[in-house]
Order: sequence, then C-alpha cells, then structure tokens
Amino acid sequence: MKIDFTKIEVQTSFDGTYQTFNIAKEVGNDMKFNGSVICDIGFEELAREIYFSDSEVEIPPQYVQPLIQVISQGMYIATIKRYLLQVLNGKQQ
Repeated sequence: MKIDFTKIEVQTSFDGTYQTFNIAKEVGNDMKFNGSVICDIGFEELAREIYFSDSEVEIPPQYVQPLIQVISQGMYIATIKRYLLQVLNGKQQ
C-alpha cells in the first residue's frame, strides 16, 4: 500500500471543513526514535524514507502492523490517527 504522509487530508470540524497535514517528519521520527515495536533495519529505512518523502511511500506488508502500533501510540490529533489506522487496516483509501 502507498501513503502520502505529506498530504493527509482529514475532516477537522462538524461543519465539514477539511485540512491537509504534512506529518511525514513526525511519523518518521516516531518510527525511528519513539516506537520500540520492532528492531529492524528495513523498518528504520522506511522511517527515513517517510521522513524525507515529498510524495507517496510504499509500505511493505511486513511493516503494516508495526506502523499501526507506532501510529496508535503516537501523539497525533484524533482525526489524523483515525484516518491513518483506517488506511493501514484497509478500510479507507
């Protein structure tokens, strides 16, 4: 699956307002420095790729569950967390 962490568009109010967020650096940092869910060179390389990305990043299947854990434990606003978890669980594109 591919996710563009630089353009996460989510609803931010009851009136239907949407905002776009760039969370690539936050996710990359959390994966590398705050998430101790997996010690794997490939996961750290994925963290680096996300951190420095300016478009979609391919998430290999073996890293979907660890990334779900990182996002679940991260300090993201609820609407962003909910959106990412839905995407990672295959419930939204």
